[in-house]
Amino acid sequence: MSTKNSILLDAQIDKVVVYLDGARIFRSGKVELKKGFQQVRVKGLTKRLIKDSVRVSGKGKGSLGAIDVETIYHEQVVHEELNKLIAEEKKLQKELAVLQEKFNFTHHQNEQMKVLSQKFASEFPQWFAAGETTITTLSEFLDFESKSSDTNLKARKKLEDEIEQMTLKIQILQTKINEYRNNSRVEQTTDIVISVDAIQAGPFVFEFSYQATGVNWEPSYDVDLKADKAILKGMAQIINRTLEDWNDVGLTISTAVFKPIRVVEPNPFYIDVYHYQPARAKKRDAYGASMKMAKSAPPAPSLAMEEREEAVMDELYEPEAEISESPSGVQSYEIPGKWTIPSDGNNHPVTLTTHELTTTKEFYWSATDALGIVAQDKITNGEAIILAGNAKVYSEGEFIGETYIEHIAPREDFKVGAREELKMKAEKKLLKRIKEKAGVVKGKRSISYEYELILKNFRKENSSITVKDVIPYSRSEQIKVKGFASNIEHSKENLGVYTWEIKIKPDEERKITYSYEVEWEKDIQISPSLP
Repeated sequence: MSTKNSILLDAQIDKVVVYLDGARIFRSGKVELKKGFQQVRVKGLTKRLIKDSVRVSGKGKGSLGAIDVETIYHEQVVHEELNKLIAEEKKLQKELAVLQEKFNFTHHQNEQMKVLSQKFASEFPQWFAAGETTITTLSEFLDFESKSSDTNLKARKKLEDEIEQMTLKIQILQTKINEYRNNSRVEQTTDIVISVDAIQAGPFVFEFSYQATGVNWEPSYDVDLKADKAILKGMAQIINRTLEDWNDVGLTISTAVFKPIRVVEPNPFYIDVYHYQPARAKKRDAYGASMKMAKSAPPAPSLAMEEREEAVMDELYEPEAEISESPSGVQSYEIPGKWTIPSDGNNHPVTLTTHELTTTKEFYWSATDALGIVAQDKITNGEAIILAGNAKVYSEGEFIGETYIEHIAPREDFKVGAREELKMKAEKKLLKRIKEKAGVVKGKRSISYEYELILKNFRKENSSITVKDVIPYSRSEQIKVKGFASNIEHSKENLGVYTWEIKIKPDEERKITYSYEVEWEKDIQISPSLP
């Protein structure tokens, strides 16, 4: 039967189930049919429809016959070119992020150079007074500092220019994307033809579904760190490129995937005695051999209204999804209400869950890091499964950074929110540096060191801090590092890296004092030079 003789069915999208790499779309519609055999046609479905996934059911006085899926060609929006431009924009955004990271690194280098300069300025007089260095060393350091600062400045200026140029490229590309969305060309869509044998005339209701590609979702999170808990809001960043807009539909998010999952059986790993077999000699008796070896969510809604009306207003809330889990372990999140998600290739965030999790503050300080004391939160997951995804981290609603959360199992611990702790201070001081001249110890030289690590807690709570510092570690029998002693027992040592676990009360100051000696044969030179 031709298209003209088919009865058109207006079937609206009622529900969409979004998978990690596709979607199942549910439609329904009602039509009046005459008695006898006839065909019902649903026109204009997406070309991304997977033909063998169509399923049809219905209600009415009659029986279903064959279900045909036809490809129709007509003028449509230029989606393929649009997708290429969107992919190019995404690539440039990643390159821009890399440039920004490089710029941040040069800034960090500049800060480290400032710390090194301050340390040299404070300790050089001691070395000079002890006769361990000369004015020449000072001149060399100042020259090194000047060259390093100049190189760093040039690098930052170059990166600033590259960031500006990359930002301009992205803006131009976004303009082209908007232009392409208004272009048109011959495009294809899909029709579904349903054969029906009506026993009597009357209304018939059809319900059908199909799978479609061009859609996916990725997990993302907002983590708001409170004093004694963490609020973890999980979201699905949905991207719809099915070429069909979803208007006022029921929405379900699923962790299932289209691609098949299989169990891989390992092959035996055979080993045997190696028997050397030389290759045939070539020119100059040479032998040839070769071997081959094998996401953005919106900011946390914590800002208060600048102007409040006299009447008390209820705060808006985000309804949470109803979670279900199949026997196979697939989780589904049924989102309350109706949703509209256009086929525009943009991220559309949908809140899935909000969890209130227990958390503890942890503090770290490395004496070799110019940043200072770093704080982060250790969060204990509840019974939910947290999928891997990008996360924006807040502290009491204030944005502090971004991170990536790996897959977290129920009741597993994970850490987020690394940041500089401004309510705690740490300082390293050189107390003594004694150099033994040649001959005092027969055929040997030595330098003794004594350092002090000072910790101050200006927080109102008892705090535990992990402290790390490093002393020289010798890889030569001619150089000995010995006599390490500390007023506080260290918890760990590995290749000269010492770790202390310190508990410190509010407004308390704790000091770690340690000493060691480096001894070496008088005729050798140590590389790199000792401090």
